[in-house]
Amino acid sequence: MAFEDGASADEDEPRGDADAGPAAPALQRQALMPALRAWAYLCGYGGALAESLPDALQWLRDCWERGDDNLPLDLAHDLGRLLLEGRGFPFASARDLGDWSEEERPLRLEYEDRVLGRWMLDPSVTEAHVAIAGLPPDVQQAAIGHALSLSLGSRLRGARLLCPGNPAHLRSLGTEILAMFESLPARFAGWGVLDGAEPPDEAWIAWARGQRASAVERLGDGRLFSAEDLWELAHIEELPRESTRRALREVHHAVAKIGAVDPGSARTLRSKAQEVPVEDKDADSYPAGGFDALSNRGRFENLVRTEVVYVGEGQVETGGIDLFDVRFAEGELLFYTRDDSPLLDQRRELCAVIERPADLRYKHPELPAQTLVLIDALILRLQADSVLVFGPNGSTVTIVWLPESRDDRAAAEEERGLMAITLAAEIAHRRVILDEATRRVDLPQRGLVVFSSGAPPEDVPARAWVIVGDVCWIVDDERYDMRTPTGQRALADELLRRVYT
Repeated sequence: MAFEDGASADEDEPRGDADAGPAAPALQRQALMPALRAWAYLCGYGGALAESLPDALQWLRDCWERGDDNLPLDLAHDLGRLLLEGRGFPFASARDLGDWSEEERPLRLEYEDRVLGRWMLDPSVTEAHVAIAGLPPDVQQAAIGHALSLSLGSRLRGARLLCPGNPAHLRSLGTEILAMFESLPARFAGWGVLDGAEPPDEAWIAWARGQRASAVERLGDGRLFSAEDLWELAHIEELPRESTRRALREVHHAVAKIGAVDPGSARTLRSKAQEVPVEDKDADSYPAGGFDALSNRGRFENLVRTEVVYVGEGQVETGGIDLFDVRFAEGELLFYTRDDSPLLDQRRELCAVIERPADLRYKHPELPAQTLVLIDALILRLQADSVLVFGPNGSTVTIVWLPESRDDRAAAEEERGLMAITLAAEIAHRRVILDEATRRVDLPQRGLVVFSSGAPPEDVPARAWVIVGDVCWIVDDERYDMRTPTGQRALADELLRRVYT
C-alpha cells in the first residue's frame, strides 16, 4: 500500500489509544482507489452500495475540504445514510448474514452492534435526522456533509493513527471512483471480481478495519450531536456561509458553558419580583387594594355580607343542620377577592445595551472567547433565564447597540444579523426586540443593563453598568472572573437580581 512518505499501514496499527504513536502517513493518490474499495467492502449498510456510495463520496469530499481529512469513508457513508433514512436504515446482516464467513461474521456483527446500533438509539441522531428530513432535497446533501463534520469530523480531528486523505485526489479521480462504485455487487455474495480487477486485498481490508477501530475508539460513547449542533442543522438554510456558522457556534458554545439559572434561584427571583410593581409613569392611575371579584374560597374577613342570611336557616328548630354550615361544608359560601395592581402582572423588561461594539471585538489572552462573543452569550443567557423565571409571556428583552463610529455601525449590523437568526422565534413572538440607538439619552429606562469598556456616567439610570474587557468584569465594586463558567454564571445571576427585584 502506497503512502506519501513511503510507509506501510502495518507500521501504525492501533495500539488502544487513537492518539498514541507517531502520526499516520497520508494516502498517496495511487493508494486512494484501493482504500476506498476496502472501505466500501466494510460498510454496514444493507442497501445497494452502487446507489448510495456516490452520495457518500460527495459527503466525504465536503468533509475533507473542511479539514476533516482523516474521516473514513465507511463511517461517513453509514452515518450519512442513517441521517437520511432514520429508522428505515437497513442493516447488512438482515440481507447478507448467511453469506458471511465464520471469520467475517463476528467482526461485522460487532460493528453493527457497537457502532451502528448505538447511533440508531442515540436521540441526538434521531433529532438530526428529523431536522435534515425537513429540509429541501437540494439542501439535504449539504446538510448531511455538514452533520458529518459536526459529529465525526470534530471528534476525529487530530487523531494521529488515522491516515489523512487529499480532497484534490477525490476530485481528480472522481470519474474512476464513480465507475468503480457502479460496478459493486448488489449483495455481499457477489464480491469477487470488481470491474475486471481482483476483490479487495486482504491487507487493505485489514488496514481499513484498523482505521475504523481507531476512529470508533476516538468517538467514545457519548451523544454524537450537541444541542448547538442540532440547532445549526435546523437553521442551515439561514446559514449558508461557514463564517456565520462558526460565529454562531462559538456564541452558542459560550451560552451552554454558562448554564441555566438554578431552580432555587429562579423561584426566589420570581417570588421577589412579584412583590415589586413594574415602574410606570401612570402608576397612580391603577387601582390597587380593593375587591374585584367573587370566589367560593377565601378568608372569613372577606366573606360576602349577604351570606350571613343563611345563619339559623334550615331545620334548626327541629334539630336539623344549619344551612350556613351546609354551605360552608360544601364550599358554596362566597368571598370577595382582592384586586392586585395590574402593574404586578405586566411584562418584566430587560434592556441590554452594547456600547461601541467594534471596540469590543478583541480577545483577552486569558479569556475563553472574544469580549463581544462573551457579551452576546451573556445576553442570550439572560433572555433564556427570563423565560425560565417568568414564562414565555412574562418578560421582554430589548437588545440595543450604541455605535459611535462607522466601524461600530458595521459591527452592530453584523451582530444584529447573528442575533436575528438565533432569536428568530423569540422576535416573532415579540419576546425580543433588536434595536439601535444613537445617543445614551435615547435608551429605554426600564431594566437597563449596559456593557461598556468605560466607566459609568452619572446621567444613565442603569440597573447595572458592566465594565468589560479585562479578566474580571466589574459591576459597581464587585468583580466577576470571566475565565470560568462559574464566574460568568455569577454575573448573570447578579444582573437578573438587579433588573427584576
